[in-house]
Formats: sequence, C-alpha cells, structure tokens
Amino acid sequence: MKIYYVDRIEGSTIVCQSEEGDMHEISADLLTEAKEGDCIVYDGSTYAIDKERTEKRKEEMDRLLNSVFS
Repeated sequence: MKIYYVDRIEGSTIVCQSEEGDMHEISADLLTEAKEGDCIVYDGSTYAIDKERTEKRKEEMDRLLNSVFS
C-alpha cells in the first residue's frame, strides 16, 4: 500500500507527494472529489481518499502552525 498527499490539482491531473517525498501524478478522473491536502491510499489497483488519515494530518498541521505562531 502506498500513501500519497495531494499537493495540488492541475487541470485533469492530481499532483501528489509520497511519504518518501517522490512526486506522483494521478488522473483527476480517478478521484473526482480529491482536494489539496487529502491523503490518498493506493492498494496496487485502486486509489481512494483516506478521510480519517486526512483529518489526522490536518490536525497535526494545525498543531504545528499554532506552536510556531504562539
């Protein structure tokens, strides 16, 4: 299983970064609901948005930002 984080969406392409830091492109047709910051899981044949992991990551980022600006 590979995990990617949506960096940006360029037209019909979702540009993601893997946990290892590699960039990866996915057709937006495969994940029409994807948005920046979403966590995407690839099981070898299917891409899916992991809502729980996305929410956890957003909470971590919020905590980090709050600690920097507090």
